[in-house]
Amino acid sequence: MAGTGDPDGGGGSTKSPQELKSEVSRLFEMIAKEDECKLETVDEAIRALQLYADSKWKTLGKRPRVQQGIPEEFLCPISKSVMVDPVVLENGQTFDRLPIQDRLNEGHRRCPLTLQFLRDTRLTPNLLVRRLIVKCCKEQGFKLPNLMEDEGKIAGDCDRDYFESLLDRLSPSLNDQKVAAKELRDLTNRQASVRAFFGESAGAFQKLLNPLSPNKVVDNPDLEEDLTAIVLNLSIIERNKELMEDNPFVISFLVGSLNSRTPRTRSIAAAALSELSILKSNWRLIGEAGAIGPLINVIGEGNIVAIVNASSALYKLLHLAENMKNATQARAPSVILQRIVKRICVDEMMGLLALLSRDLDAVDELINFDAVPLLLKVLGEDRPGQCKENCVAILDKICSYDPNTVKQIRNDEDACGLLLALSASSTATARAQRKAASIVKKIMEVASQSD
Repeated sequence: MAGTGDPDGGGGSTKSPQELKSEVSRLFEMIAKEDECKLETVDEAIRALQLYADSKWKTLGKRPRVQQGIPEEFLCPISKSVMVDPVVLENGQTFDRLPIQDRLNEGHRRCPLTLQFLRDTRLTPNLLVRRLIVKCCKEQGFKLPNLMEDEGKIAGDCDRDYFESLLDRLSPSLNDQKVAAKELRDLTNRQASVRAFFGESAGAFQKLLNPLSPNKVVDNPDLEEDLTAIVLNLSIIERNKELMEDNPFVISFLVGSLNSRTPRTRSIAAAALSELSILKSNWRLIGEAGAIGPLINVIGEGNIVAIVNASSALYKLLHLAENMKNATQARAPSVILQRIVKRICVDEMMGLLALLSRDLDAVDELINFDAVPLLLKVLGEDRPGQCKENCVAILDKICSYDPNTVKQIRNDEDACGLLLALSASSTATARAQRKAASIVKKIMEVASQSD
């Protein structure tokens, strides 16, 4: 493809930065659409990116010394460094694995770039970007860490021996257990290779949780927190999720951690259960282990990070009917409404309520709570489209179940105007429009009967 110039020829490009940017977009679109991408297209995309980066740095008059020649698109938006293990969030944004995983482990459930709430925190490897980065860095003489160069190859025998020795230290004295757990927590947080070891080492999970096995009584909050955090770090890997499914003590351990005396341990346990609940096959196991009630208790505690973690887990688990029933029996609607009253994690809480409203017992509880005025108030606030959609869907469920609610809304002129406006709003989601229109129709039917 002529015209982009030759970065190695010293002549640069005759195209403007905007033209180069358009060329990059066009090439990446070609790569994304082709089932088997041609290497020539990939090479051209890399050259175009390099030229575009050169033109941007030329405008700024400087370039970072270490990352010279590396296109800006290959830098992690969080760390500003070359991505070693690029992964994609559910909203399509790409980050380096460790920086974004650290944020998720801390309880952040919004994309750092778009601030969109992440229902699914699964990280999908961006293999295309990884190959582009490897090729670009080799051409520029920029050395990447082993994780990228080895394409998933884990560390050597020395590291494995050290890993095994740490597992063995979890058996003797409490002091040894605490030291080993602290080190394993740090290693599993920073090194993908150590997380992979657990899936390859026979009996690793049993050894890990041995200090807090059911037949032992160890009252040490720090040790419990470290072991819970290790399980969270390990659950990032899909293979480990499957292994944990086959080891029932892992889930029962996490449910026990939900009842820990320390809020931080409860929050970490909720995050780990959220990761494990990505597998539908775990929904029943987690529910039968008794997780639903403790997760609802975490939501009621007031710790923002813990609430987000617990709601993320419940949002997946409540798709199973048995878990839905258990949540209603644990008075989940009332707990969630109390959070909304205080305007705590309103978007997340509305998502959970929308799921719960599929259960008639939950709708009964909403009516007894007198939730309609609160829901109408939230509907009139400046909220994201998804939140409004969930809110009006809950109202529609209540109206379908309770004719008195329809009469209550009909007598509220502001509420009628709000719903009518939402049903015709060009900025509302299609589902929100339908649900609002459904309520308006019910109101009109009640009005015609009265006349």
